[in-house]
Amino acid sequence: MSATIMTGDREDFVPKLGRIRASGGKASKRYLGKLYAKMEKARPGVFAAKGKSTFTGKRIGRGSAHATAHRAFANYRARRVTVKMRSVRLGGNGGPKAQAHLYYIQRDGTDREHGPGKLYGPEHDDVDGKAFLAKGEGDRHQFRIILSPEDADALSDLIDYTRDVMAGVENDLDTKLDWVAVNHYNTDHPHTHIILRGKADDGSDLVIARNYITSGIRNRAQEVATLELGPRHDIEIALQRFAEVEKERFTPLDRTLIEKSQGGVVKLDRAASPFDRFQLKLMRARLRRLEAMNMAARTDGEWTLAPNLETALQEMGKRGDIIRSMHEALGKDVSPAQVRVFGNGNAPNRLLGRVAGYGAIDDGHDKRFMAVDGADGNQWRIESNYEPGCAPPVGAIVEIEKSAPGPKKSDRTIATIAKKSNGVYSDDLHRQFDSSASTEYRFAHKRRLEALRRAGIVSRSQDGSWRIPQDFLERTQSYERARVPARIRTLSWVAIERLQEARAETLLDDFVQSDREAPGVDRGFGAEIRKAVTARRNWLQGQGLLNTTDQAKIDRVRLRALERTAMNDVAANFEEKLDKTFTASAEGQKIEGRYKRPVDLPQGRFAVVEQAREFTLVPWRETIEKRCGLEISGVMRRGRVSWTFGRQKGGLER
Repeated sequence: MSATIMTGDREDFVPKLGRIRASGGKASKRYLGKLYAKMEKARPGVFAAKGKSTFTGKRIGRGSAHATAHRAFANYRARRVTVKMRSVRLGGNGGPKAQAHLYYIQRDGTDREHGPGKLYGPEHDDVDGKAFLAKGEGDRHQFRIILSPEDADALSDLIDYTRDVMAGVENDLDTKLDWVAVNHYNTDHPHTHIILRGKADDGSDLVIARNYITSGIRNRAQEVATLELGPRHDIEIALQRFAEVEKERFTPLDRTLIEKSQGGVVKLDRAASPFDRFQLKLMRARLRRLEAMNMAARTDGEWTLAPNLETALQEMGKRGDIIRSMHEALGKDVSPAQVRVFGNGNAPNRLLGRVAGYGAIDDGHDKRFMAVDGADGNQWRIESNYEPGCAPPVGAIVEIEKSAPGPKKSDRTIATIAKKSNGVYSDDLHRQFDSSASTEYRFAHKRRLEALRRAGIVSRSQDGSWRIPQDFLERTQSYERARVPARIRTLSWVAIERLQEARAETLLDDFVQSDREAPGVDRGFGAEIRKAVTARRNWLQGQGLLNTTDQAKIDRVRLRALERTAMNDVAANFEEKLDKTFTASAEGQKIEGRYKRPVDLPQGRFAVVEQAREFTLVPWRETIEKRCGLEISGVMRRGRVSWTFGRQKGGLER
């Protein structure tokens, strides 16, 4: 639309009207920029252009509009819910890890009757986990969520609560969600583990906004809990605040005291209102508690805080968490004074011990630990990362050494490429270095670099390449040592009581023959080892297998003959159970069949491999456990089987 305005016989101007709500083209924007510049020059600071906001990407994806929308309950009186949520990629070996996570959250001892966890979904109380994983086989990622309501015991039904929360999440994300969950009652606070498929109802990848992950789902969970139980009353809030007074960890009260302090000295002012009097009473009570813990001192109405107050309380909190986790793993058989963490500076280089149980370090990341009764009289918590079915059973005897891992093969490859490229690694450089490397293989190196970037070892450039430091291999080695602080070797898969009269060579025989004192102290497992060595010596003498005329010497030839007889007895027992014929394996023989299960004997752990009418027992290896129930094949070489499972990069996987 245009119009012409005339003044007499002269045309002044012809305005051209653009589209409705159009902001104009480049010329108009340049004109507005000049106009604002002149206005700012006339009145500095009044018409200044607003700076560009930094892009964070936190609102990309579904649910960003609902991240802070639940303001009605997002206040101090809302029922509190702790929520942990993370996205896990399923590429590469993500499938087996997803299966392992599902197995882990359904482990024994997690329900009310200390049995296995029960898997449920949006509509059904009993869900097939294998079918759920099969549906998500091609998914790019999945979400893992932990819901831990502070008042879980007061909720009428944790299953209904979880379904209500996930229904609200569906509404926020505007898509139907496919999920399964397990309730855990094995901790002080009942909580729920949820596995959410990374697919929307239209088949696209489910992308959730980062701000919804960090706060939106928590707001939704708190809203559902508050709707059922009602807002927290003043007395509940007050009791919760008073509970902080006796905590042996860093609390919000401690942070308030540090903020009020000047040069480490706290001077409490007079209270001007009832609420101030309440706060003042809390702080005085907490200061008296800190004084009893030698972390604060009172002089002339003032309190001097310990200079390392925050760090010391945080360490005490970690110590308390460790002891609680050991209690959960071992029950009442925990002595807090003897609890130690292997990998700390005070840990020995080598430790002999007995497996006493297993527990969780971090449920969200499936981090587990092994509880060990050490021969030194202490109870050790040792981080472990066994695949399902591979961990030594309770009662097994293990040797733990401080880890000294060498650089990974992928780290060496990255370092070699970076050395030839002035400290730079990229996908293109890797392709030039190794033209046979597959896309997935190169992507695995990028995943490794991303983990190292989070650890502060490497940096990523805007073009997608990576800057690799000169001391890359040394730093990755230190990183791995901190991440996996211990190497665990199983010395006996059966309890020490079964070794005393075992018709096989055992770890006790070395102490008997060398006539050296068994390791450990005269209490706990150390005392049991010494008692077992004495019993083993007496049994060997009774069988005529120990010559003590000059120096203790065991007749190993006869002992190995007894071991073969014992294995034949075990095989005969299996023949009766399986109704199949036992076939002994020989050097160079090909082993084929279906791997059924492991069996633990004083001689070690063996794998039961079955064929149609016969079976064999061969030394077990961790690499075959994930193929339980499947056909496997290998060749017996020097007392162990070299297994062949399929072709991968660089040859056969063994």
